[in-house]
Amino acid sequence: MMPKTLIPARLPVLWHTNSDNIVTIEYDKKFTRFESLLSKMLKSPKTLKRPLDNLNSHLWILMDGSNNIGNIISKMDLFFQEEIIPAEGRINKSIITFLDLGLITMINPGEEINWNIKKSVK
Repeated sequence: MMPKTLIPARLPVLWHTNSDNIVTIEYDKKFTRFESLLSKMLKSPKTLKRPLDNLNSHLWILMDGSNNIGNIISKMDLFFQEEIIPAEGRINKSIITFLDLGLITMINPGEEINWNIKKSVK
């Protein structure tokens, strides 16, 4: 488990919400050399649009650089109750996935965010 004092912060990626507050994240695909060649031949899109489920949409919005992991777990547990049990494990797993995708970073208390974390205008 990650230290609860760490603060997840969205990196500057395009994202927006729909009328149901479901978040969709848009980011560039990362290709290997072969995939890049294949992509050019097939004229495939160069960006991914990743719609999140309700739980991860809520998590994404909370990862604004002002909530540490402990606060996020408490807020998500209070909001989703039985739907998110075990809250700590599920939230840690989601945060690790966002980190692996390069969509968020972790900051320490007192560190400042000097990039745009706001949603995109559609």
